[in-house]
This record gives sequence, C-alpha cells and structure tokens, in this order.
Amino acid sequence: MDDKKAAIIRILEMAIIEEIKAKNFYFKMSAQLSNNEAQSRFRHMAEAEQEHEDILKAWYEETCGYPFDASKAQSKEYKLDITEPEHNATFLDILKLIAKVENKAFHFYKEAALLARTPEEKRMFERLASLEQMHADQSRIEVQMAADESLHFSEDDIPWKI
Repeated sequence: MDDKKAAIIRILEMAIIEEIKAKNFYFKMSAQLSNNEAQSRFRHMAEAEQEHEDILKAWYEETCGYPFDASKAQSKEYKLDITEPEHNATFLDILKLIAKVENKAFHFYKEAALLARTPEEKRMFERLASLEQMHADQSRIEVQMAADESLHFSEDDIPWKI
C-alpha cells in the first residue's frame, strides 16, 4: 500500500470514529432536553452525523475492499483536542462546545482535502468540510442568540403586575 493511500485510510478511520462520537453526543444531549424544538435540533444534528458516517464507511469500504471495523482501525492514536463539558453543562455551554467541535471537523476535512489522491476524494472531503462549516455557523448563531439576547421593557409594560 502506498503512503498516500495509507494516509487516506487513517483519515477515513479517524473521521468515522469522530462522526460516531458526534452522533452519540447529539443523541445524548437530545435525550436530556425538555424543550421539544431543542430536542429536535439535536436529533437532526445526530442524523446529519449519521449521514456523514454512512458516506465515510462506504468510501472506506471502497478504498480498502472491506467494511470499517473500529476495533481494527489504525487511527486509535488520533484524538481531537475537544474540551469535555462540565457534568452539569448548560444548554449555552453545549452550544458553544458544538460550535468548536464542528469548526474542528471543518478544519480536519479541509486539511484532508489537501491530501486527497483523486478529484473525487477532494470533492468528498470538501463537501464534508462545507457541511461541518454550516453546522458550526448555525451553532455560533444560536450561541449569539442565546447569549446576546436582551429584551428591554419598563415596569409599566409588565402585564398583570407581578
């Protein structure tokens, strides 16, 4: 196996493992929320990560000739440097974490595109980078909305005078 193919396989393995972790994380966060819209948002994100996982697994099998097996992955030594949230993180804490995670995924796929062996591989990595960037942008918008939102009113505006 040539060095470039081995590098692509390691990238695919790491990407699959991280997409699985992301999917599981979003499902876990969704299960803890009481707000239906927030639950739905996290489930949607988990489903998007599942799509990425499926794409990468198919690509891995096409590249290697056999299905992905996490226990045999060469990329176990790779870890993304993501800060773990506190055990009792707020929704805003999780949104901030997601923005960072998705941004790291974006950079990972952009760098992977530079190592691509074929135009098809390059397009696939660039597509995944674009999707991760959209997730990061959406999370940053949500963080900004949640953190910066201030509403102004006077005592006279309060109904039912609490």
